[in-house]
Amino acid sequence: MRYLPAEPPWTREVRFRAPLVEMGVYLPWLRERLLAAGVRVLRRRVDRLDEALVEAPVVVNATGLAAGALCGDPEVVPARGQIVLVANTGIYTSVRDDGEPSTYVHPRSRDVVLGGTWQVGDWNTTPDPATRDAILERCVALVPELAGAPVVGEKVGLRPVRRGGPRVEAEKWPGGTVVHAYGHGGAGMTLCWGCADQVAELAL
Repeated sequence: MRYLPAEPPWTREVRFRAPLVEMGVYLPWLRERLLAAGVRVLRRRVDRLDEALVEAPVVVNATGLAAGALCGDPEVVPARGQIVLVANTGIYTSVRDDGEPSTYVHPRSRDVVLGGTWQVGDWNTTPDPATRDAILERCVALVPELAGAPVVGEKVGLRPVRRGGPRVEAEKWPGGTVVHAYGHGGAGMTLCWGCADQVAELAL
C-alpha cells in the first residue's frame, strides 16, 4: 500500500493491489465447479426455513433480503444502489472517492462501472435520470479520461444490508441446523471467501 499526495480537492491518494472479479464470469464458473463435483442444483421456492429442513438436516440460509422475512429479522433492510455502465475506452485502474456520496470507477473487460448511491430503506429499482447524470459528473471529475465515453447501460440493485453487521452463525431448529449467512450489504464479494470458510466449518 502506498500513500501519495493528491491534487485538490483531494488531500491524499492511497494505492494498493486487490483482486477484481466480474460476477457474470465468476458465478457461472462456480456453478460449473459444483456440478463437476456432483452437486445437484434445484430451484424451488420456500416460504419458511423448516420447509428446507425437510430436504436436508443442514440448511445454509444465504437468502439476502429475503432473510428478513424468513428469520423474522427486522434489522435486514435494502440499500439501493444505482450504477452507470460506459464503454471501456482504455481504463484499467479502479478509483474510488469515499466522500458522500461515494464515487467509484471500476473497469471491467468490456465496460466500466460508475457509481454510485447508498440509499438505505429504498426499494425502488427504477433508474433515476438525475441520479445517472450526477454519477457521470462525479466520475468524470474523478477520472477525466471518462469524458465522452458512451453510456451502454444503467442498473439499480438492492444490497442486502443488516443493521449491526452480517449474521454468520449456526442455529438449532427442531428439524436440523440452519447456518445463517446473510446481511453482507455491498461487501459480499469482499467477504465471501472468509464467510464461506466459516459457514463450512459451522455446517460440518
